[in-house]
Amino acid sequence: MFKILDSFKDIFDKYYFKICRQIALIINDDDKAQDIAQEVFIKLIKNPPHDDENIGGWLSKVAINQALNFIRSEKNLKSRELKVYQFNDDFASPEDIAIEKIEMDKVRKVLSKMDKRDMLCLVLKHSGYNYEEISISLGIKKSSVGTTIARAHKKFKELYEKEV
Repeated sequence: MFKILDSFKDIFDKYYFKICRQIALIINDDDKAQDIAQEVFIKLIKNPPHDDENIGGWLSKVAINQALNFIRSEKNLKSRELKVYQFNDDFASPEDIAIEKIEMDKVRKVLSKMDKRDMLCLVLKHSGYNYEEISISLGIKKSSVGTTIARAHKKFKELYEKEV
């Protein structure tokens, strides 16, 4: 039997922020990302995986599915974009906030132009997931993750330079 209840707090502490960041990068909404991350952990409690060897990969895969479901159900794209621009950081100057928003917008725009697998690979890598977790989340061989990330970085750089 799966021992998820014995170590739920440890799993939550280890993966919650990674899951939130991953979801936020996919859906472009930090507040909704927290809600969706909570749903991911509720799924972990209600329907834990049969095998607990790679709980990070399982959580990541569920998070991706939940985020994609959110995007599919989101009918008003403009309201989502406005919410991203309403992000407020009390400790940064208005100029820093403006620059950060411009950069975030460029990154998200470039990511949206990329192949879905490459985009998710970069999001997972920069959310702190290891190659094994990425391979399980995306259903690719662990030995191919490094190559996929390198190609995705190259493609991202090309698209980003066109945006600048």
